Amino acid sequence: MSQPPLSHRYYDLRSPEPDKVHVWVANLVPPAGDAARWLAGTTDAERERASRFYRRDDGERYLFAHGALRLVLADYLTCDPRALRFGAQENGKPFVEDADIEFNLSHSGDLALIAVARGRQVGVDVEQLRPMPDLESVAARICTPSELAAITGLAQAHRERAFFALWTRKEALAKATGEGIGGVFRHAREASAELQDRWTLTEVNDLPGYAACVAAEGAGWELVRCTMADGIR
Repeated sequence: MSQPPLSHRYYDLRSPEPDKVHVWVANLVPPAGDAARWLAGTTDAERERASRFYRRDDGERYLFAHGALRLVLADYLTCDPRALRFGAQENGKPFVEDADIEFNLSHSGDLALIAVARGRQVGVDVEQLRPMPDLESVAARICTPSELAAITGLAQAHRERAFFALWTRKEALAKATGEGIGGVFRHAREASAELQDRWTLTEVNDLPGYAACVAAEGAGWELVRCTMADGIR
């Protein structure tokens, strides 16, 4: 799985060209004006689900993430954010009904990442870097023997960043394929040459305090980095 270049050019909001994958970065602690706009794009069902979170902050971040997702997709599709209808494939992976774009959402801490592509499946994962007292036991469950040896062979100060970099690569790929967390554990036991040939992964490495990765079908595509300040209405 090769790693394509990360472009920082900004594009008009239109469906990504076939050789582009867009990744949007949203701050989940937005200014008051943006917060009201993002919340206005959410549905009653999303707000009701957010209200059930044990921690209020988690519910608010969930709601901002889904509001940002709806705003991004609505601008691509030139429709009202609340008019978007989502379905789920047999494996549970969400998609936009009656649309020709693929998307994936991930959020952690104060950031959300939204990957958008056309004509290729896509997955994204972001993780806030944090202490991992049980790092070795968790890594043993998701890593191949060689990956585990590489992480545990690092100095203690570098292990957590290396673990989260590896985790986001695995999770982004599992979300792209639709396997979810089960795929992460399965791939730790059996490497698949088909996966290696079919998918390309690239890390988003300019997010201080976070590890992130985008996975998409095929090779030769370019990852275009966007932020919620760039043209979103």
